[in-house]
Amino acid sequence: VGRKAAEPANPAYWAGGSILDASRRVNGEKRVSASSSDAPAYFGVACRKGLKKQCLQQPNQDSWCARFAAGKLGVVAIFDGHGEKGHLASHFAKETLTKGVTSAVVSREDPSPDVQHWYSQVHRALCKAPELGAQLSGTTATIAVHDVARERLVVSHVGDSGAVLLRHDGAGGLAARCLTRDHVPELAEERARIEKAGGSVVFDGCCHRVTQVGAGSALNMSRSLGDASAHEAGVSAEPDIRQTLLGPEDMAVLVASDGIWQVITPQQAAGIVARFPADSAMEAAGALADEAVRRWFARSQGQVIDDVTVVIAYLARRSRAPSEDLASTMSLLSSPCSEVSGPSDGTSAPPTPAA
Repeated sequence: VGRKAAEPANPAYWAGGSILDASRRVNGEKRVSASSSDAPAYFGVACRKGLKKQCLQQPNQDSWCARFAAGKLGVVAIFDGHGEKGHLASHFAKETLTKGVTSAVVSREDPSPDVQHWYSQVHRALCKAPELGAQLSGTTATIAVHDVARERLVVSHVGDSGAVLLRHDGAGGLAARCLTRDHVPELAEERARIEKAGGSVVFDGCCHRVTQVGAGSALNMSRSLGDASAHEAGVSAEPDIRQTLLGPEDMAVLVASDGIWQVITPQQAAGIVARFPADSAMEAAGALADEAVRRWFARSQGQVIDDVTVVIAYLARRSRAPSEDLASTMSLLSSPCSEVSGPSDGTSAPPTPAA
């Protein structure tokens, strides 16, 4: 785990995880973990089920995925579900949104219109499926696509799952550059849109929430997929899209659910990752997730620990002409990839913090 093959057996590689993936079987074997040993890039993932004493039976609602095509493409994504059926919403978004967004980025100089279209379509499809419970359940989405041919990183997101670029800091460590902002209702432009739609923003003593007269719940974010009731009050599925041109100092992208970011700052995360070499990215992800769990435990005296998911991917470099990269990448996107799925420990209780 965490090892990179010198000549990867699978030039196209896909890995993904959600609570639903944990019950799938391939060749009769239950898929319960992901390995980066066959991936043509160094990457690591950790997914920890949270703890809520008032709702002990709630499943892990985080989903994640990673896709790599050697020397051409790298994609990492996080989907953090919420509400009674949030795990279904996050799994649905993982399965339907990632490929469309990736195709838009690698095939368009300006991918923004197509990326926005994909977010809108997936949101509508989610809300039209009654079995997914999207009236009162939904998910965040954060997708980072490394377009190797154009030497750029394109990040799109709704909600509060954040993406960070890790760069050499000139002193042997890593510096964090935030690529996303949390979509929270107290932001001026978010509040204005919500109030224009007839919703309101209230503070419940803990956080700001979007609510509407007669609504069944109040949402603590201003953009999401699903959450049909909250969208009637001005919540939006329109993503922020950020393009970053990469330089030699840019080393890795880190995407994580808010279970990380509520207790660990981006620079603290960079410091943890910097303790591990690139070929130990899986161990770095695990250390970051375990530190988040320890901090949640200490902060809440063990009463509340959010689901915690982090994916780290080191950035590959272009090896061919851009036109060759584009043709090869599009071919890989349209063909099946080898696949392993399942949260790293999505059905287990969080580890007991050290004393």
